Amino acid sequence: MCGYESPAWFGRCPSCSEWNSAVVFNSELDSQDYHEKPMAESRALSEIDTVENSRSSSGIQEFDRSIGGGIVPGSAVLISGEPGIGKSTFMLQLSAGIAKEKPVLYVSGEESPRQLKLRADRLGLKNQQNIKIVAATDITFLRNEDLSGYGLLVFDSLQTLKLSDVPSLPGSVVQVRECANFLVSSAKSSEVPVFIVSHVTKGGLIAGPKLVEHLVDTVLYFEASKTGYRFLRTVKNRFGPSDEIAVFEMTSAGLIEIPDISSLFVEDYVSAPGNVIAAISEGSRTFLVEVQALVSKPIYGTPRRLSTGIPVERVLLVAAVLTKRAGMPLDSLDLYVNVAGGIQIEDTGADLAVAAALISSFTDTVIPDNLTLFGEIGLDGTVRSVSSTEKRIERAKSSPFNRIVSPEGENPLADVRQLVKMIGGIRNGKK
Repeated sequence: MCGYESPAWFGRCPSCSEWNSAVVFNSELDSQDYHEKPMAESRALSEIDTVENSRSSSGIQEFDRSIGGGIVPGSAVLISGEPGIGKSTFMLQLSAGIAKEKPVLYVSGEESPRQLKLRADRLGLKNQQNIKIVAATDITFLRNEDLSGYGLLVFDSLQTLKLSDVPSLPGSVVQVRECANFLVSSAKSSEVPVFIVSHVTKGGLIAGPKLVEHLVDTVLYFEASKTGYRFLRTVKNRFGPSDEIAVFEMTSAGLIEIPDISSLFVEDYVSAPGNVIAAISEGSRTFLVEVQALVSKPIYGTPRRLSTGIPVERVLLVAAVLTKRAGMPLDSLDLYVNVAGGIQIEDTGADLAVAAALISSFTDTVIPDNLTLFGEIGLDGTVRSVSSTEKRIERAKSSPFNRIVSPEGENPLADVRQLVKMIGGIRNGKK
């Protein structure tokens, strides 16, 4: 079922064009009962006490920092990612950290209690006596449960859960929406934080996490790299910054947090044409990454543009500016751009590094191994300032890549033509 609603019966769905997919859905809310219900109690904003509702620590410092300093009581958190990326492992580790203070209710619709026990033993988790496991897909029983005594509620995963009074299959749009609404309401009424695990799907009849992102307070996305690292990116957060990133390494003992990622992605840097170092800012983090580019003659008739780690739209923009403003014939060549380490970058401050990598590869020039670049490139060819400039400069100066090329500093770069001239000077042996 695609979630299309109609007051009348139909044979073929007007939305997804499937036949005989309509089911009867009776709302529990009767109009007469609705008018008879008393009005909800109102309180003045100044009378609400927030001292007791302080954040609680999960025991995982990187996670606490990425969500704004800890878990807010009564908050609903959606954590999503591809199957097998480590969501269930992370939820068990998080539950063990919270179980030091209060019991945790872990509702699993995917794994049996024995499977969870085997994983917990393999991870060497403590406080297992305070983690209560319920292997069930029907969560209707929670309506009669007192949840206020728990420190955390975990539901793994949203696609397997259902409410018995909702006439729909688990994973359908209707069930996902109703279950999410019920869990969020339970978190608000009990003041107990709720973590909902959801798989990223690519379409079909199974509803993905995008359907319920507007219902929850915080949305976290797990991303994986080919090097074994896991990036937990905060996409939405009502109680803190929404652009934070936490880095973990997947090992046999579970996810291990990496507090210092400033030099993680440049450890294997090698000076070669097309390789440059960029200073990147993600949330409160500033770190260095290696941007690689390859410019070659087209293998096929139409030039190809491939990018990994940086949105291909940014690569096309930079290449178009270099072609139009700097006179470089990149429009007829294959362009390949990659960020070493597998991290995905959304920071526009990487534009200058992408441009330098493309010019370096096109001219077959080796960029000095002590150079760091950052800056945003405009359509008029200007190099513009970006946020967290001071932090980027400080990070570069404290690393071996302490020669900075940016729109600000001792030798500011104002135009892409100056960048082409600078790399041309490096090729000719000039400093």
